[in-house]
Amino acid sequence: MPVLASLHLTHHSFTIVRSPLVRRQTGYDLDLDGFETDHISLGDTILFRNPYIGLRLNDEEIAISTMLTAMAAWCRDEGPAPYPLADGCQDHLVALAIEESVSSGAPVTTAAEAWADSTL
Repeated sequence: MPVLASLHLTHHSFTIVRSPLVRRQTGYDLDLDGFETDHISLGDTILFRNPYIGLRLNDEEIAISTMLTAMAAWCRDEGPAPYPLADGCQDHLVALAIEESVSSGAPVTTAAEAWADSTL
């Protein structure tokens, strides 16, 4: 089970607190609900809840369905752009920097580019 460690500052010292990141899957052992991701939680906080419960979608299908639903809402002027071009450009810049760092074995620094301030 993945565990995230968080650092809490107190008046005189540092305290490391471990919180489990839990992925609840149905369909294991005697659970007859069908195999799918139910939710992901950190401690007592739900970080993600599957919006397509009962359809037995895998994680990639959930992600695609979520993007398509958000895109349809945006096309109807009923919601924000699900993945703005500026965000995609910045994410690609970071991906290129990671590849360059792996190839060169050296740190690579990026900055927020001009498109990050645009409303494309």
